[in-house]
Amino acid sequence: MLIDAYQDKYDMAMLMSGDSDLVPPVKAIHSLFLGKRVVVAFPPKRHNTSVALNAKGSLIIGRKKLLDCQFKDELTKKDGYILKKPDTW
Repeated sequence: MLIDAYQDKYDMAMLMSGDSDLVPPVKAIHSLFLGKRVVVAFPPKRHNTSVALNAKGSLIIGRKKLLDCQFKDELTKKDGYILKKPDTW
């Protein structure tokens, strides 16, 4: 995110995480690049106040949205190799 900010590859970045170790780069982006915004999308049950307070906006991704966006249980690659979702997923 920080490198992409230096290379001016975005105006707004969406960070999908609830990990507080990402607060320093979010703070750095907002202090070094006043025209850039980092918005945080928290996975279900992963809200983190310190991350939300340092972002320019936040939202929670609902469980249904995650389920609706998953690939099928099996996908076949062009070379015929079959990718399978683990049973415990």
